[in-house]
Parts: sequence; structure tokens; C-alpha cells
Amino acid sequence: MKVLIAEDDPISRRLLERAVLSFGHQVAAKPNGREAWEEFQSGAFSFVITDWMMPEWDGIELCRKIREAACPNYVYIIMQTSRSGHEDLITGMDAGADDFIIKPVDRRELEVRMRAAERILKLQHELRDKNEQLEVMNTRLQRLSRLDALMQIGNRLAFEERISEFHQRAVRYGNLYGVLMCDVDQFKAYNDSEGHPAGDEVLRRVGAAVNGCLRSTDGAFRYGGEEIVVLLVEQSIEASAVTGERVRSTVEALALPRRGGSRPYVTISCGVASYPIADRATEDWETVVEWADQALYRAKNLGRNRVEVSELCRPVVTRDSAPAPVPELVR
Repeated sequence: MKVLIAEDDPISRRLLERAVLSFGHQVAAKPNGREAWEEFQSGAFSFVITDWMMPEWDGIELCRKIREAACPNYVYIIMQTSRSGHEDLITGMDAGADDFIIKPVDRRELEVRMRAAERILKLQHELRDKNEQLEVMNTRLQRLSRLDALMQIGNRLAFEERISEFHQRAVRYGNLYGVLMCDVDQFKAYNDSEGHPAGDEVLRRVGAAVNGCLRSTDGAFRYGGEEIVVLLVEQSIEASAVTGERVRSTVEALALPRRGGSRPYVTISCGVASYPIADRATEDWETVVEWADQALYRAKNLGRNRVEVSELCRPVVTRDSAPAPVPELVR
């Protein structure tokens, strides 16, 4: 251990220093509490032996300073004193002392008390390490609990947490966000003809392709089965529709072969919605997702492998304003 001694009497200080050195520890010794505090700040001390009565700062003041400091490890403090009254012990413990030893200090008693303190410090060190390991594991578990193991994108829990956060911010500050609902076309038929392992591989490839189309601020999440929902931060309905088309065409460009179905390759359909639109702002994000889901069903009913914008999100044209049109999407 690295031990700091605060003792104003030079003879007592030297005796303490020699004793602690003989126990196999490193030592720094100072004649008063103020100088000991300055030394404490410059070194990583885990153990302090301080006299109670000292000039400038006494042991009580030194104890309080150490306990108020943001130390990375616990510091064990032994107060040496000639006082043994009940109130004196309470005062010393209240200031932060862990143990007391009566002056003049008996060398064998000091050694035994320091060994006991070492055991306590070791246990505290082990507890800190285990707490740090537990924190790392909890962080990892929290991340895994919000990750879809197959697609390696966020799961529904992660989506609901994130969109709730963005919706509250949007309502409060007037921000925009877009939502894409994407679905692998005729996926059940693909699973039936190609088998579930091949279907899992398609979902992995599609999830990676969708995620690769997004900015770091956006997010892709598995909504359920073969459905992927995408959250687009600060995206208008027009920009969200463009992103939807980029996602659709990227998946089509993978050219994942399939037997049967209306097309020779795996495709997806997308529904687009956004918040807010003109005077149709909603107080809950579930409504925005429902708009996107309705647009997705329309895309499927119109032939699949296409992007459709929610009719409820199409800008309202008035005589005083002419918003930018929703772009024509590749069908």
C-alpha cells in the first residue's frame, strides 16, 4: 500500500515511518494536516495515519477533506489520539475515520490494525471490480435485449423506445420525422418453397441492405416476422419517400433469386408516413405508424415491389401555399 502519515511530532513521525516501511509499504510523512492534504492530492494513497491534534489543520479537518474528495478508490484512515472519550470517538468517526489507535502507538498493534485494514481494502477493491464487470454485462444485455438476433437490427422494443423519444421531441420542438413500413413480398411462399434456413438468410440480407441505406441518425428495426420499420430523423414526407425508394431499389438490386412468385428476385414493398403534416398533427406516434402501415397495404394491393405514401400525409394544397410535391416513385 501507499501510506500517508500526518504527525507533527518529529520523533513520533519517524517511528511511524520506520514501522510502516518495515511492514512492506510505501510511505510519505508530513508534519501537519494541510501539507498532508497537499501530498494526498498528488499521490494515489489508499491508507492514511493521522494524528488528531496538529497545527494548521488537525486530523479531523484532514479526514473531512479526504472524504469530500472524489477518490477513485476507498481510503482507509486510522486516527491516532490520546483521547478515548465516547464523544471524541463519535466526532472522529463522523469526520470519516475508520479506526483509532491510542498514543503512544504500539508497533505490534499498528501492524495488526493495518493488516485488518488491508483485508477490508482488498474486499472493497474486489467489490468494485465485480461491480464494473456487472455494469459491463448489464450494458451488453441491455443492448442485446434491443437487438434482433437474426436481422442484426433493432427489435420492436428498441423501435418503440426510440420513436417515443423522437415523437415527444417533435411535439415539443416542432421537429420532423418519417416512418417507413417495409415488408418482404410473398415471404411465406418463399419459406414454403426454399425452406426456413434460406428464408432466414433472405431476412439477414434484406436487413443489412435496408440498414446500409440509412444515415447514422436513422434506425432500422424488425417490427415482426418479415416486416421492417425505419425511423427517419428530421425527414419530411418528400424526403422520406425518396429514402423509401432507395431502400426498395437497393433490396431489388441484391437479386436474391426465388422460385415462384410474381418476380424472379426477392423484393420489398414500402409504406411511407411522416410527422407532422399541415393541420393533421397527431399526439401519438402509433398513429404515424398506422398511416405508414396503411400505405404498405396499398403498395401490396397495387402489385408489390413499390413505395406508396400515406394519403393522410400528402400535403394539402391551398390557394396561399403550394408545398413541394411528393416525388413519383419507381414501380
